[in-house]
Amino acid sequence: MTSHDEKQTKKVNPYKTNLDPGNAYWMARLAREAYRSKSDEDNSPDEDKILKSLKGDDSGFLKVIGFSHKSSQAILVEHKKYYCMAFRGTDEIKDWLDNMNLAVSEELFGEFHTGFWKATQDIWDDIFGKYEALKKVSLRPKPMFFTGHSLGGAMASVAAAIFIEEDIPFTSCYTFGQPRVVRRETSRVMNNECQSRFFRFHNNNDIVARIPQRLMGYSHFGTYLYIDTDMEICLDGVGFWYRFMDSVQGFIDDIGEMGLDAIEDHDINEYLEAVERWCFKD
Repeated sequence: MTSHDEKQTKKVNPYKTNLDPGNAYWMARLAREAYRSKSDEDNSPDEDKILKSLKGDDSGFLKVIGFSHKSSQAILVEHKKYYCMAFRGTDEIKDWLDNMNLAVSEELFGEFHTGFWKATQDIWDDIFGKYEALKKVSLRPKPMFFTGHSLGGAMASVAAAIFIEEDIPFTSCYTFGQPRVVRRETSRVMNNECQSRFFRFHNNNDIVARIPQRLMGYSHFGTYLYIDTDMEICLDGVGFWYRFMDSVQGFIDDIGEMGLDAIEDHDINEYLEAVERWCFKD
């Protein structure tokens, strides 16, 4: 695990659109922080605890604003050098049911998974309105990042698409264990617009990254980074056969517990550990 001093050496490069270890670490960290709730009864993001946790490693964090409506939660984070919208992932059965709905909605410039689109829209006016308000009182312009884990990654993808449609600049989007969000033709549009600044991490046997199925017409987009059983990161060149064999190895290492393996590989802490290590396969 990365020490406090090592964390302090990881910095966000606010205007670097290319893959960056500091940006990847802090986006994974913010995706995890979005899970901090006020209590078991109140799943709204705990703004005070999140800000305290962040400032413990970087005093540049200024503000955390939480959003919660139905099964959608997110935080808008202001740092002295950038903003980030971090969307929370699935932590209830209802969220999973939303994920498995295969309905399609025609929105923006293409076709989006209805459940993921609606989940984002449930809080979009509020989070975007707060972002606009923060910009007005800021002493200088600051770039925007998007991040999220699981359903949160899907929502971050929708947020990036909205910014693209509205021609609003953003630095990059980092997602972890996200499901497929758009239909195949729409994924081509997204790749044309932001493949070089959209980074999608997929950990070993994480089943969420494989739904909805390609057979249903859904497709991923962005730069694909696969994390293998040794927690080494592989870039887009990883072929289907290698990924398949690595899944088999994961199964062999934990015979009879493929379901458990798939769930463990979906854990945001697994992703955070991999980006902390930042070890790439040769």
